[in-house]
Parts: sequence; C-alpha cells; structure tokens
Amino acid sequence: MSNQTEITTHANKSVAEQIESNDRFTGLGVNMVVIVLSIVALMPLLLSSRFWDLPGWHIGVVLLLWTIYVVNGTAGMMLHERYIERWYVLYLYFGVQLIVTAGLLFLTRDLGGAIWVMILPVAAQSLAYSWAFTAVISLILLGLIWLAYLGGQSFQDTILDLLSIGASMLFTLIFTSIAVRESAARSQVQRLAIDLRQANHRLAEYAAQAEELATMRERNRVAREIHDNLGHYLTVVNVQIEAAKTIMRTQPEKAQDALDKAQNLTQEGLAAVRHSVSALRESPLANQTLAEALGQLAKEARESGLVTELLITGEAAERDPKVELTLYRAVQEGLTNVRKHARASRVDITLSYGPQETVLTLQDNGLGADLAHKSSSSFGLVGIEERVNLLNGRMQITTAPHQGFQFTITLPS
Repeated sequence: MSNQTEITTHANKSVAEQIESNDRFTGLGVNMVVIVLSIVALMPLLLSSRFWDLPGWHIGVVLLLWTIYVVNGTAGMMLHERYIERWYVLYLYFGVQLIVTAGLLFLTRDLGGAIWVMILPVAAQSLAYSWAFTAVISLILLGLIWLAYLGGQSFQDTILDLLSIGASMLFTLIFTSIAVRESAARSQVQRLAIDLRQANHRLAEYAAQAEELATMRERNRVAREIHDNLGHYLTVVNVQIEAAKTIMRTQPEKAQDALDKAQNLTQEGLAAVRHSVSALRESPLANQTLAEALGQLAKEARESGLVTELLITGEAAERDPKVELTLYRAVQEGLTNVRKHARASRVDITLSYGPQETVLTLQDNGLGADLAHKSSSSFGLVGIEERVNLLNGRMQITTAPHQGFQFTITLPS
C-alpha cells in the first residue's frame, strides 16, 4: 500500500514538473520571439549609415526605447502574467509597449528598415485576453503605422500597404492562437492525467478497505458458524463435567452418568465441527431449496421428540443465497435453543414470501425468557441478528417468563 502511494506520488510529481516545464517553455518561447523580432527590426538600422548620421541624442533615444521594448516585452510580460488579475497592470504593460512602439516608429520613419515588425509581438500578446481587446490593440497598432509611414501616400497605396501589414498581423495572430491553444491543451491533458492517477490511487485505497471489510465480515461469519454448530455442545459438556466433579464422592453412579452424557455430547460436538467445516466450504443450500432444507431441520426436531410444524406460504420471486442462508441459520439456531433451553413440547415455524418482504417466525411454548436481563440473550441469536442487519432487515423477539419464546425476522424480498 505504501509502495503504491509512493509510486503514485512520484508519478504525480513528474507530471506536475512536466506541466511546469511546459509553462516555462511557453514563457521562454514568447520571450525568444520578442527578442528575435526586436533584433530583426533593429538590425537594418544598425547596418544603415543614415542611422549613424543622426544626432547622438536621436540614436540614444532609439536604442533606449528599443531596450525598454525588449525588457518590458519579456520580463515585464512575465510580471504582468503573475499579476494578471489586477486590471491596472494590464493597461500599464500595453500602454508602455504602445508608447514605446509609437516612439520607435516615428523616430525611424524616415530611415526605412523593419521597425514596423515590432508591432507583431504586441498584437500577439494581446491574445491572452478577449478577441475584442486584441482587435482594439491591433487597430491602434495599424493606426500608428498609418500615422508614421503612410500619411503622405495616396489612398490606394495606403490601403494596399495597410492590407499587407494587416495580413502579416493576422497571420501572426492566427499562428500564436494555435500555439497557445496547443500548449493549453497539452497542459490540460497532463493535468487530467494527474487527476486520473489520483482517482486510480483512491480507487486502490477503497479496494483495499473493501477487502479488509470483507475479511472482517468473513471472520464474523466464521465465528457465527462455529457457535451455531459447536458452542452449545461445549457449554453443556462443561456443565456435565462440573456436575460430575461435584457429586463424584457422594453419588458416583450419577457422576458416571453425567460423564457419559458429556462423552456423548463430545461426540456430537465432533460431528458438529465436521458439519461446520463442511458448511464453511459449501452452503447447506447448495444442492437443495430452502423449503427442503427447513423440512429436514423440522424432521430432525421431530425425531428428537419435539412437535414441530412448518408452514411456508407464497413463493420466492428470486433465489437470493444470502437471504436463504440467513433464514436457514435462524431456524437452525432457533431449534437448537428450543431443544437445549426452552423445555418446550411444541414449536411452530412459519415462512411467508410477500411481494416486498419475506417474514420468518419461530415460536415455542417453553419457559420463555426475561429480556430485561442481558444474560438471557443468546450469542447465536446475536449472530442471527447480525446476519439480518447486513441484509437491511430487522429482527423482533417476543418473550416473557413461562410464556414461550418467539422471534420474527423480516427481510426485503
């Protein structure tokens, strides 16, 4: 159990680390795109003599804005994602990027080059929000392009240039959207894998608990089986031996008679042990119906001198082995108690099958018992009641001193 838990925990950690690695890869990929496109945009300026002929402050401002763009687009974007729930961080980040991009476009509009490429990462990063927000950012960027580069052109040339740049921006947005969705889907699949492993781990724990519970129930069943077929014999044997010890010197003949009875009961007990072992291996109802098995118990009771009447009404809709075995054991235990303790001359057994429930009643005309005293409760009856409770049934006992004993068991059909 502990090894399985350790393996599952290690697997969950591995998947979690993989998800974190994917997230880091996604962040690193965005940063690399920003840096690469920024270098691509700046490189033509650095190779142009016209750029280096500009005043020093002009060159310095362009390089400074370019640096701010790169730092904010990488480290600033990561910081922005950490505090994404704060609205002012959103506007601060994109506000800085738009202002810096506008400055670079206007400061380099007479130099040509590819500075306009720097609008693409800004548009792509806006996909972290709604399409409406992306559309607003994209229109602002296209407006900056128009103001910086296309203001002096004819209407037709302006439209063609804007369409060309817009197509590049649209391609970037589509490609970025696909990449982001693929990354999100991969992370979701890995998170689902963690959930599945955790669910399997919980199922394994539940299975172990169910196995432990089944073992406990089986132990209780074995205890009931041993008592039902052996317990009363050992009790009576002990009583006979104690009686023999008490009168051994004064009444040796009665003492010998008590020992003979104890010996006979011991033999019966050995037979009961064999019967218990057989019952544990195979149900007594395996090769016969419940009515036949109860008829056999009633016949054995009659042969012992006890008037026994068995009445069965209705028919069982379906044969439930657990219900039938519980009813059989209840009758078996009841007849044993009647023969050993009740001093009764008659016992009536009634089994009624109904559409909703099955009712078993066993009643004798013996000495009865006082339910106010715990000692009057039979362990065998307690075992029968446990069986009944496991089947969501109920057991009711009606008795009083010198008024006979009756128990009624009701089980759902």
